[in-house]
Amino acid sequence: MNLKIKDILKCTGGKLIQGDENYECENFTNDTRKIEKGDTYIAIKGEKFDGNIFFEEAIEKGADTVILENKKIEKKYENKNIIIVDDTKKALQQIATAKRNLYKDLIVVGITGSVGKTSTKDMIYSVLSQKYKTLKTEGNFNNDIGLPLTILKLRKHE
Repeated sequence: MNLKIKDILKCTGGKLIQGDENYECENFTNDTRKIEKGDTYIAIKGEKFDGNIFFEEAIEKGADTVILENKKIEKKYENKNIIIVDDTKKALQQIATAKRNLYKDLIVVGITGSVGKTSTKDMIYSVLSQKYKTLKTEGNFNNDIGLPLTILKLRKHE
């Protein structure tokens, strides 16, 4: 199950500057180095960097949709979807929540503690993936950006 642009607009309060509100967003990334054709690029604005300045690069590399933070767009990009939100980090979390709500019956395993979380996660994944289609965070990507990006990778997971 994928989210459509109109779902993203609803959960984020964002504004579609151009594009198709019925377009389905399948893959999400905040890293232009990992953009693939058809991806949705979320321009995270951090303390040391601003992903908004890379949105044209994301489009050039094949992103069909970009989600930007309070950015004024001067030109049109053919067959591209451009969404403006107040806060891209918050929008990422809101979009992930909407995606997670599509999979309400999905079992989630959370691992806490001060030592060994990544190794434990990898062992649990190794066992469960023998029988089920599972998803795990990459590395120790378990923060306020990494967790939502992992949730947005949900497909037909069990």
